[in-house]
Amino acid sequence: MARTESNSELPLGAACPAFELECVLCNKALGRDDIYAGPDDPYGRKGLLVAFISVHCPFVKHMEEAFTALAKKYAGEIATVCICSNDEIAFPEDGPTGMREQGKRLGWDKGEGCTIPYLHDGSQETAREFHAACTPDLYLFDQDRKLVYHAQFDRTRPYRESDAKAGVERHPQIHQPAHGSDLELAIKNLISGNPPLEHQVPSLGCNIKWK
Repeated sequence: MARTESNSELPLGAACPAFELECVLCNKALGRDDIYAGPDDPYGRKGLLVAFISVHCPFVKHMEEAFTALAKKYAGEIATVCICSNDEIAFPEDGPTGMREQGKRLGWDKGEGCTIPYLHDGSQETAREFHAACTPDLYLFDQDRKLVYHAQFDRTRPYRESDAKAGVERHPQIHQPAHGSDLELAIKNLISGNPPLEHQVPSLGCNIKWK
């Protein structure tokens, strides 16, 4: 699996691309505006977090529980949606069945409809609209659906078997449990009404598995 960074092809200030995809947890099609209505949001939330993830990626496995906790912590302020765009033919575990199992294990199906919708991008068109490159690839949009943060969850990374075989030594600050401090700082910054953070470190993960 190629280690891949997120890119800047969807620049800060860009509008959130529209999408409508099937949710594997709600079993219905959900569009961008169904998940977050922008300035007209009935819940008074201040933004939208779009996360491109997958089931099998070790980088996603490393942060999925901390990500879930963070999304739930700020659920009253930020709407969250996850999307899987990997080629399910080459990677069957990333198809709807595996996605559903992952979402239920993390409790995304709890609450009204589902707490965190999990959408299947079988055509990969949505990933291309966002210029998504890796999993996880995180996009935070403000109340007007303008991009304010496109960067890493935090500086931690999984310590994989391949790292050990390559002679990579464990780093006490990097190879530790995920905590999401970078994304949380961006969320707090957005909620406070401040300009986008100037220092944004690209996300790092597995490359999206294109068809």
